[in-house]
Amino acid sequence: MDLSMLLTEFYGKVQADNRISVTHISLYVALLHEMVCAGGIDLLLLRPDMIMEKSKISSRVTYHRCMRALHEYGYILYEPSFRPGESKVSLIDLV
Repeated sequence: MDLSMLLTEFYGKVQADNRISVTHISLYVALLHEMVCAGGIDLLLLRPDMIMEKSKISSRVTYHRCMRALHEYGYILYEPSFRPGESKVSLIDLV
């Protein structure tokens, strides 16, 4: 998966998607950055506190709402878990 291409495709798609807010964009970019830092992996085990800090989201409610929304809108695959560090996310090829 080419991560720079994912970002380009993401911005192209969100321009026409009125459901996406700046919070969704910030969260997606933070997830993308985490995947780049992890060596370009396709599946990321989430550490919500780190993702929230990178995306400047201060509320867990907002974080979870935006993660679910990105999943429902088809931007990510998100498998939540009630155990810390066991939620999984992968970015979807948006072409």
